[in-house]
Amino acid sequence: MPLLRSGFELHYEEIQPGAPALGTAALLPWDTEIFGFPVASYRAGSDEALNEAARKDLAAHFYSWMTRYRVSVCGCVIPVGSLFWKSFLPELGFRFVDFGIEARLRNLPSAPLPKIRAALRSPEPEDRLAIETLAVRSFAHGRYFADPLFPRELAERRYRRWIANALDGVGGLDRVYVLGERGSVDGFFHVAVQGQVADLRLAAVAPELQSTGMGFDLYVSVLHELNKMGVRRIVTSISAANTAVMNLYSLLGFRFAHPEMIYHWHAALPRPAAPPSG
Repeated sequence: MPLLRSGFELHYEEIQPGAPALGTAALLPWDTEIFGFPVASYRAGSDEALNEAARKDLAAHFYSWMTRYRVSVCGCVIPVGSLFWKSFLPELGFRFVDFGIEARLRNLPSAPLPKIRAALRSPEPEDRLAIETLAVRSFAHGRYFADPLFPRELAERRYRRWIANALDGVGGLDRVYVLGERGSVDGFFHVAVQGQVADLRLAAVAPELQSTGMGFDLYVSVLHELNKMGVRRIVTSISAANTAVMNLYSLLGFRFAHPEMIYHWHAALPRPAAPPSG
């Protein structure tokens, strides 16, 4: 699985103590801090252990937990083969927003990488504003962008904070690479490296340059750089709707696994009445 991305360790708790089949939930400190309102994650329980009586109780306990923590938005990720939860999550008020998938390159040293055509450099202090601005301008995929009920400016703010934190963390696990002259950033790539494993976290190319092949050059150059560092295995998670990047990964020898469906629940939306317990 990809390395921990947010820097926060999540603390999941049962929405009803002693009833693990009802699932667990946790607040997301990363998104809560950025958006200014509580955001949570719900992990569905085992549908096999969820008997008829428990199903009737689930909605009441779910809404109770969300109300207790004043959650505005809650996400839930399920495997694509989870037929029960596909049908049951909408009954809780969740709406499908995106598909996610993991991309892997298992043996970077043996990958037949194309030759480097674009030189990378480390970011300079004077690049910071250009990098953060590019993070706002360049993205259209991801669960918050895919959610029609979520404000786009908040989704953009999330990516801006993401790369700002990455720049602040350079020297630890984080690496940020830049294309373009100083003060003029054409693209950037944020990577986290831990031992021989690298997580490709956030890449951007200026919108006006995205049809020029620069994105391909950026990815190729980063893979060469990671290979020189001794990285052997690469993992990343992407939106399956981002077909341009999926095609790029395919060209570079990546394989895909763990397709998932991503749902969002919004507190402000009308939702089904909780069935009476008992």
